[in-house]
Amino acid sequence: MAALRRRLEQTVSQQNVQTLLNDAALREASKLARVIDVNADIEADHVLGIFHWLRYQALPIGSDKEDLDRAVWYLEPVYRAQPEAVPEELHSVYEQFDREEQEQRASQGGLGGNVTALLEALMDNEGDEHEQAALRGTALLLSYRQNGQLPLLREAVDLFRSAAAAVPDDDPGMATHLANLGVALQMLFERTGDTAVLAEKVASGRKAVDVSPADDPELAGRLDDLAEALRELSERTGDANRMAESVDVARAAIAVTSNDHPDRPARLLQLGLALLTIFERTGDTDTLTESVDLSRQAVAATPENDTALAARLSGLGITLLRLYERTGELAVLTEAVQAGRDAVAATPSDHVKREVIESNLGVALFRLFERTQDSNHLAEAVQAARGALAATPDHHPARARNLTHLAIALLQLSERTGDPEGLAEAIRVGREAVTVSRDDDPDLSGRLTNLGVALEASLALEENAEHLTEARQAYRRAGNNTAAEPIVRIIAFRQSALLAGPDDAGRQEALTAVEEAVALLPQLTPRALARGDREHRLEAVGALAGVAAAVSLDAGRAERAAELLEATRGVLVADLVDARSSDLGQLRSRAPELAAAFEDLRHRREALDRRDAATAGRELTEARRGAQAEWAQLIGRIRAVEGFAGFLDTPDIGALTAQAADGPIVYIFANSGQRSDAVILTGDPGRPVRTVRLGLLTEEAAAAQANRLLTACRDTGNPVLPLAARITAQKTILDVLAWLWDVVTEPVLAELGYFGADRDWPRVWWCPVGVLGYLPLHAAGHHDDPSRTVLDRVVSSYTPTVRALAYARSHPPRSATGTVVIAVPDAPGTPTLNEVGAEADTVTAFIPGARRPAHPTRDQVLAALAASPIAHFACHGIANWAEPGRSSLILYDHQTAPLTVADISARYLSGALAYLSACDTTVSSPTLTDEAIHLTGAFHLAGYQSVVGTLWPIDDRAAHQLTTDFYRHLTRDGTAPPDTGRTAHALHQAVRNQRARYGAAPTLWAAYTHTGV
Repeated sequence: MAALRRRLEQTVSQQNVQTLLNDAALREASKLARVIDVNADIEADHVLGIFHWLRYQALPIGSDKEDLDRAVWYLEPVYRAQPEAVPEELHSVYEQFDREEQEQRASQGGLGGNVTALLEALMDNEGDEHEQAALRGTALLLSYRQNGQLPLLREAVDLFRSAAAAVPDDDPGMATHLANLGVALQMLFERTGDTAVLAEKVASGRKAVDVSPADDPELAGRLDDLAEALRELSERTGDANRMAESVDVARAAIAVTSNDHPDRPARLLQLGLALLTIFERTGDTDTLTESVDLSRQAVAATPENDTALAARLSGLGITLLRLYERTGELAVLTEAVQAGRDAVAATPSDHVKREVIESNLGVALFRLFERTQDSNHLAEAVQAARGALAATPDHHPARARNLTHLAIALLQLSERTGDPEGLAEAIRVGREAVTVSRDDDPDLSGRLTNLGVALEASLALEENAEHLTEARQAYRRAGNNTAAEPIVRIIAFRQSALLAGPDDAGRQEALTAVEEAVALLPQLTPRALARGDREHRLEAVGALAGVAAAVSLDAGRAERAAELLEATRGVLVADLVDARSSDLGQLRSRAPELAAAFEDLRHRREALDRRDAATAGRELTEARRGAQAEWAQLIGRIRAVEGFAGFLDTPDIGALTAQAADGPIVYIFANSGQRSDAVILTGDPGRPVRTVRLGLLTEEAAAAQANRLLTACRDTGNPVLPLAARITAQKTILDVLAWLWDVVTEPVLAELGYFGADRDWPRVWWCPVGVLGYLPLHAAGHHDDPSRTVLDRVVSSYTPTVRALAYARSHPPRSATGTVVIAVPDAPGTPTLNEVGAEADTVTAFIPGARRPAHPTRDQVLAALAASPIAHFACHGIANWAEPGRSSLILYDHQTAPLTVADISARYLSGALAYLSACDTTVSSPTLTDEAIHLTGAFHLAGYQSVVGTLWPIDDRAAHQLTTDFYRHLTRDGTAPPDTGRTAHALHQAVRNQRARYGAAPTLWAAYTHTGV
């Protein structure tokens, strides 16, 4: 008792309930509970009761029932002796107990009478010994409930065990005996916290279900009990298999529960909670979607006067918010807000869970404001955050969370209104959130980062050296907290770099920060997640590549800038390439035990990152730190193996510049508030890396030009607009190309000494970063002056990363022959493409023997690609900005089986050329441009050395003309097999020819890109 008392005193003095949420605290409480008798030791009852009451307040809805029950149990004798020592919220509970006990005694003669009656029945019973044991066990349970003496409960468990063991499995009473044992084991587990007891309950529950007939009216309840026990055991042990079994059993329970059964809503909710837990562990969106659906059903089936309605509405709001954060659907977010409002309306102002229900509403409202920019939603979010904070006791662990929510909302409100007092309050509240957090709290990094953002906002109003220093310190602490999730640390390190000082020490500090951020990127997108979920994680990182490059150049480290640009781009591309020819594949052959240890540890770290810090507490903190240390040690062991010194390291400059032997590779990045540059890899050993400061280029300017370009491209194809407007749109595109020449490409070509082309056209590989990926660098120029265009100086190609280019060069096609032409002029539900048939005829004329499926479908095409070094597509293409992995080429079965980016990039192909004569094949989400998640990138990644794609919608007649010129050059006018090594030159010539025809209409020629060798 002394140990538990000291823990409580520490909790109160430090105002930190986290010390009560770990396994050590539970063991101390269980040890004390085993040696006392309730009603005999009031002091021990008080210590245990307050322990469980504080845990109940700290735990989230759904995880707190056990502690509430125990708090009520232990504090009842304390309330009888000294009511003022018991939390006021429980007084009404005991008063209700008194009323119910009086009513029960009036109608049944009291609980003691029931025990006496059972014992008398036992004396008179002449049945089998196991029946007598069961009756005596039931009597002891009732007696235990009356006086709380632990030995009675243990004896009851033993009696139920013996009763179940004494009958054969096919005995009609076996299920009842096992169910009785399960009830007693649950009570024993709740009293002692012994996981072994819970495991025994799971075992007995499984057997009870197995021996129950399918028409047994008690089967649904037994399934439900087993599902709950499995879920609780999984949460205790971290065993994912038990959680999966809990889901299966919960489904079975619902299947045999009628729609009007009073327990159906609770069973639906239990399944939903298990699925939500699995989503948090795996990131699987389908699991989350089902959890939302079940939560909706649970709410719909709950009567309006049911006291559980508020908690179920709030839980629904949380699952909906998770779904919105994954899908971005406004209707889902709106529903989440309404569920939160309804939950608050159904919750009394003095309810113990008022703070969490109001907090959940505030978070949903803030997300709605972010989406709609409606200030009314923001004001309501601030109000809800204030209400949640007001309902949170000073010592409550949720206080830090609620302070953070309020600080974030206040910061946004001050930015909208320009109110300096609101900003000052946001800073004060943010500081308090940090102050009440433990130093090793996994959520501390997020709170520190939020504080840093608020302090930075104050610097925009006036210089304040103290705020600047405090913001820098906040970001540094946030990044260095190894218990935090990688994405939080990455953002903190990035912000730390942006705010570093301008002197040498500050520049070095900034470089160290971005290097730390880049080193965390591999941990951000585990292969255990679905592709869309991994894309979603990367979107949240923001612009890291440009920041890393700018910081490196400020520190005078041009080569390091190139290395970091490569490491921060194409994270998903690198992952898939690694799966085929990576260091890990080589490690499996050289040191299989290290490879196995690496994969095991990576999976364990992924599981830790998905666990909820609010419920796991210090245990999770220590587990993450331990895994971080193990990771560092294991990487060190692997790098000690001969030939693996660079395992999972940033590609070194030697490996990068080696790929520039055939022509320079040019990274171009644009920043906001920082420098923008071109970083050029060359084949010159004396100057392997060159840089060009692009003084007129900013991220804002590049985004503005990209928007002009996209709008103009849309307008040129809009038949509703008058001809004059469409001609003006073409001129706008030419203006964008001229701007791109003046600001970006001309300075680069001048640095390289490319002032005019001769017979041997020089080649340049462009690697644009961020929003620059939307701009046609290859077509930049003043096209009324041939001396000032990229097309008239170099042959341009693109590459997602240098690693992708190296992979393409090192994997030539296994076969030199075989061409497939996929022509789809009239797919269901799409406009007819009149020139597609003629275009396909042209290709087959230049390449005799090319195969042309009559009615191509997804499966046919995927099979054909495996045997076709050359693939030509003439069809519609669709770019999906919301989920770029779902961008697709339109085949005849596209409505039921679309051919997507994810389908193609997952293939391991061996190809020379993929020509995509379709719209928008090189277009991706604005937040994922560095990942090349588009159709062009997918074919390149799948194994095609060269891919021809498009940056915007194309005209099918002009596409046919350009295709003709391309294949005429590639096949020497049909006299030779296609020379795919000349793909870039063939496209370059075809685009120049098309420009000669339609110089004033750049949409007809500037969209075409070459990616690859």
